[in-house]
Amino acid sequence: PAEVAPVRLQGSVAGVGAGVVSPLGCRPSWTTAMELSAEYLREKLQRDLEAEHVEVEDTTLNRCACSFRVLVVSAKFEGKPLLQRHRLVNACLAEELPHIHAFEQKTLTPEQWARERQK
Repeated sequence: PAEVAPVRLQGSVAGVGAGVVSPLGCRPSWTTAMELSAEYLREKLQRDLEAEHVEVEDTTLNRCACSFRVLVVSAKFEGKPLLQRHRLVNACLAEELPHIHAFEQKTLTPEQWARERQK
């Protein structure tokens, strides 16, 4: 069997370790010293964005590297266009995003969330 040499992650954050790249170029989800879990991301988004509701789905099993789908409901999104909302989420997860292969986000205000739940 072919051995895989450790490779330093590009653009990694200070204090975050090196990962291993498979022959296919896919990084496993354990490439960082901190464990990127759905629960970890949910708690961070809820705390930092003062969100009233956060859902995080780990979609890694469907892909070759760490991936997540999130729904964030926060009053901080009031009056902000979609791009600004996504930038708030991205800023909150600035340390984690370099280690996430795919990241899908949906951002709603509490009013939009209430309307969506009534459907």
